[in-house]
Amino acid sequence: MRRFIKSACIAGLLMLLLLCLAGCTKEVKQEESAITLTALQYELENQGIDFGDLWFFKQLEEKTGVHVDFAEVKEVDWETRISLMFASGRYKDMILRGSLNTEEYGVTQGLLLPLDDYLAEHMPNYFSRLTQNGVGDAIPSSDGKSYYVGYLLSQNINTDGHFFINRTWLDKLGLPVPTTIEELTDVLRAFRDGDPNGNGLADEVPYQATFDDTNSGIYNVFSAWGNPMNVDFVFIGDDGRVRFAPQEAGFREGAEWLHLLCEEKLLDIACITQGSNLWVVKVNRDTAGYFSYWRLGNAALDRRIAEQFECITPVAAQGYDAKLARNSDVVEFGAALTVQNRNVPASLRWLDAQLETETMLVSQNGPVGEMLGKTEDGRYQVLHVPQGNELYSIVPVICGQFFAPDEYYEQVYVPAQHRQEKSAYSAMYEEAGVLENTSYRLLKYVAPKTGEEAARIAQLKTQLEAVINRALADFMAHGVTDAAYAAFEQAMLDAGAAEYTALYQTAYDRYLDRQEGDK
Repeated sequence: MRRFIKSACIAGLLMLLLLCLAGCTKEVKQEESAITLTALQYELENQGIDFGDLWFFKQLEEKTGVHVDFAEVKEVDWETRISLMFASGRYKDMILRGSLNTEEYGVTQGLLLPLDDYLAEHMPNYFSRLTQNGVGDAIPSSDGKSYYVGYLLSQNINTDGHFFINRTWLDKLGLPVPTTIEELTDVLRAFRDGDPNGNGLADEVPYQATFDDTNSGIYNVFSAWGNPMNVDFVFIGDDGRVRFAPQEAGFREGAEWLHLLCEEKLLDIACITQGSNLWVVKVNRDTAGYFSYWRLGNAALDRRIAEQFECITPVAAQGYDAKLARNSDVVEFGAALTVQNRNVPASLRWLDAQLETETMLVSQNGPVGEMLGKTEDGRYQVLHVPQGNELYSIVPVICGQFFAPDEYYEQVYVPAQHRQEKSAYSAMYEEAGVLENTSYRLLKYVAPKTGEEAARIAQLKTQLEAVINRALADFMAHGVTDAAYAAFEQAMLDAGAAEYTALYQTAYDRYLDRQEGDK
């Protein structure tokens, strides 16, 4: 009997031990399946979103079993935070969107993981599209390795900011659509003096703008003098040579016109410091008659205000043909893995899950059934577009991953109305011949640069940007004298304008040589 009890006790203890071990094993498996990664996440300046709390990324976590701790970084702080992270010696697993000098951090410093050997197995969605239309050709760095996952959104768009004028105000004052800089100046004066908003107040500031950008910024003004000014200041001339926009003929005349506008209160001089958030508040007050912008629909503009405006082609100054900076479909930076990445397969699987067709389209447009639906031919189409920036509180939009070459995108997606609106403006500008022939974005994103070249270009751009913007602000506020303009020209030379242009020319020549060699 005692032997039986003893045997039973031993059996019971063994059973308890097995149960405990089973529980521990289950706990270990749960820990193994709960993958957590870290990411430096680019965020637009006018966003204040907790990416980890977005509906989209919660759904993605359920689908992939990968949790990501995001460190959001505003556009203005992005380059600094990248540098600080690498300087600290403690890297995030992933770097998401924004921009990244892959030559410097990948080729030169070896801080980014080359992805070529992993893509076929761990990123089948992405890998299958890389060869379409040759879109993947520009991704490899100077050492032939690919250090980033590309971002490509082919939308049939050829410029950032189109020009819009208040058609309601024109009709009320009996004015034609302006086609020259002189006509536009007269229209702006009439907007200022004629009380076109009908409130009995002299509150119209006809031209509203931001400062140093090509969407709503004054950089677009220089197109009237045949100068396709952009945020990098370089463009490819019709002779195939790289040009530096602030040194071109007509730049001074553009600066003088901007001063005239400020002096006559036709342009809000606060544009020197105001960002897009304040700009849109002012436009929505119904006190603006003219601006440049991405589009009217599905934007921050009040619908009642947007309905008053129509798109016009850029005006031209006497003796010049209008030329606006050209946008183009080029592969941008989507994501990179640092060499300290703790789980490469899981990271790539998480990224590739975002590029599955439906998931990718949801990331741009919102959930299926609510904002996105399917047509009879199986393509996706937008059902509803939330007002303002509400969509960014649900899905990442352009701050997420996207890779859609033309051929593939046309097969799976019917463009939303606001995208068709933008495409129509682009077609209008193309037909009018008011865009530079070769997009400057080829210099920025496609022409290969060594790590040393890219670092020097970035350094020089910072110096030149400070000189150019400081001078423009001064010209707008105080006018342009011979002495002041001569000092500006010398300051650009001292800041490295010639070297900056030459570095881009070297990279462009290298690109052309490679293109010739591939024939």
